[in-house]
Amino acid sequence: MSPSDQILWLLVLALLAPLASSMLALVLPREMNRTAGWITTGVMALAFIACSAASYLWINTPGQGPVVWNIPWIPIPGTQAGWLYLGVMADSLTILMMTMVTLISTLVHLYAMGYMAGDKRFNRFFVYLSWFTFSMLGIVAANSLIMLMVFWELVGLTSYLLIGFWFEKKGPQQASKKAFVMNRVGDAGFLIGMGLLFYHLGGQLLLPLAGGESGNIFDNTLELLKGQGLSVTQPPLWLTVAGIALFFGAIGKSAQFPLHTWLPDAMEGPTPVSSIVHSATMVAAGVYLTARIYPILTPEAHLFIASIGLITLLIGACMAMVVTDIKRVLAYSTLSQIGYMILGMGTGAYVFALYHLVTHAFFKCCLFQCAGSVIHGAGHEQDMRQYGGLWRKMPITAVCYFICMLAIAGASIPMTAWGISGFYSKDGIIAGAVNYAHALEGYGVWTQIFWIGPVAVAYLTAFYMARSFALTFLGQPRNAHLHEHAHEAPWQMLVSQVMLAVLAILALPAMVLQPIQDSTPMVSYVQPDAVAAAGHGPLGYHQIELLMHKGFEQAHLYLGLGFGWLVMIVLGVALYWPGVKVSQRIATLPVVRLFYTLFINRFYFDALYDVAATGLVKLLALIVAGFDRFVVDGLVNGLAGGAVRLSHLAGQMDNNRPDRPLTASAAGSSLPVARPGRVRVYVLVMFLAGTLIMFAMVGLMVMYR
Repeated sequence: MSPSDQILWLLVLALLAPLASSMLALVLPREMNRTAGWITTGVMALAFIACSAASYLWINTPGQGPVVWNIPWIPIPGTQAGWLYLGVMADSLTILMMTMVTLISTLVHLYAMGYMAGDKRFNRFFVYLSWFTFSMLGIVAANSLIMLMVFWELVGLTSYLLIGFWFEKKGPQQASKKAFVMNRVGDAGFLIGMGLLFYHLGGQLLLPLAGGESGNIFDNTLELLKGQGLSVTQPPLWLTVAGIALFFGAIGKSAQFPLHTWLPDAMEGPTPVSSIVHSATMVAAGVYLTARIYPILTPEAHLFIASIGLITLLIGACMAMVVTDIKRVLAYSTLSQIGYMILGMGTGAYVFALYHLVTHAFFKCCLFQCAGSVIHGAGHEQDMRQYGGLWRKMPITAVCYFICMLAIAGASIPMTAWGISGFYSKDGIIAGAVNYAHALEGYGVWTQIFWIGPVAVAYLTAFYMARSFALTFLGQPRNAHLHEHAHEAPWQMLVSQVMLAVLAILALPAMVLQPIQDSTPMVSYVQPDAVAAAGHGPLGYHQIELLMHKGFEQAHLYLGLGFGWLVMIVLGVALYWPGVKVSQRIATLPVVRLFYTLFINRFYFDALYDVAATGLVKLLALIVAGFDRFVVDGLVNGLAGGAVRLSHLAGQMDNNRPDRPLTASAAGSSLPVARPGRVRVYVLVMFLAGTLIMFAMVGLMVMYR
């Protein structure tokens, strides 16, 4: 068996392993709950080993190119493609993502063994968790948009089941339905974009490959545009619309503005769900989709994507600064960090956007698990105002949280280029944004917001993470009873946290950047089309490298030469060490109070949706119900009532004008008088009623045509 075949089968094994373990856990009896947990955890570890072996083969096979397995699925006569395909596509990005997802999922499974202990539906939770992992792996391994769409919907279904796992409570019920519905809104755009590509490309929906393959959407798009005398930088309108419509799927799945409000509410689910949904899986799926369709995105689509990412990272950071629920702080932080990745995709920092996806997976999963350990050890209290001084009770959790706080803040040694993982990935995105903003200078001063926004949020990120750390672990206990009974998490939870904290340190550029860059040679650090859109010609690879180096220098300067993160962490710790007393006083200042009210009410998006969306639907339902009751039912009931009245009238006429009595004589007695009625009256009534009913049916058919 060739190395390519070995890589392919190892990835297929890793893909199907979680599905098999979930089916096995489903049929195990309730008495074997713990066994179900260990089986699913062990199988996930085997899936990670299989992905690691595929990575080893890929790295050590000279000249190894993408491996594709296309399986004809549904025939589509009359099109150029002929078939819709299922299958597996393996390139360096696929292998990197599958390795990361299986590793994260293995650690989340292990963490859940401790967190969910004692739950009455323990084995069902692991069924859902493994099924969710299978769905996410299917997205990563998909060879075509149609297969990606199938697993895209499976991720939506399984996330609904996980968020609403504690369905006895109203909170999880509402949160799961909200997540499901808002994702369907985004998926409608996904379907429209896929339909446009299907129509214009003759059914060719295979994803772009690094080495190129006959029939993929990138090659066919270039061929179609070339035949029309166009290009990606001078595209037809349909290509821009298709790219933006496909991206709407990412807006829903990755909780980007304006479909972002479901993510904070998803905190109602168990913490292991938060740690996997908000790190390497569901919210990362939108970034992965954008990466796969990246080569066909037009400059206008890039501008739209960058704008959405910019808005999301700004509003997410603002809301994270004021909430007091420890899990919601991290949820809003996730909004902001995914916004960074989407901004990177839009501004051309493709490699660093995906690099940030990997680093974020490790430190955000660890942060959620640390938050879960605090909640678990503090009697399920989530309000940080009730914490304080917990580092004495939970030293391991505090250290892990601190390490990941440094990672998300982009900590580095001042005046040097050495730092922790988040420093490299976030600075790369900011450098790309700086170059993008400078390339668009000719369109006005407003374009500078593309670098000002992410730089400002970099400072805010360090501040709100220091705030959460200080309120939780530092200072004096603010709830004596809670502090007295607080305790460190079980060993399963601690092992997972420690491993993720170590990975947050070790996810350095040398380990991650090259596989990402190799996945799409046509895309370098800065997307040339974005520069060409500003009036410049396409740049060569060497020019792009120089441009990126210049962007790094400016980004480093804007971030205070490595002192910015340090200043904001010190400020956050100093302000919240004594609790929220000082910040509450600051919040009462006139201008600050205005912003605080806006942030704490989540920019009133939920209220707006309640009025504009929910209220509009209710009003429409009321109008339709009134039309049905008073027009449709009124017409039918009126015809029926008229027929009844006509029959009564005919009966009265018949009773008042009887026929001649029929008499007969038999044994000297008279027979009773017979009143048979008038047949012609009955026929007339039936004819009139039938005519009215026929006219009513024709009218309804015309009305609803």
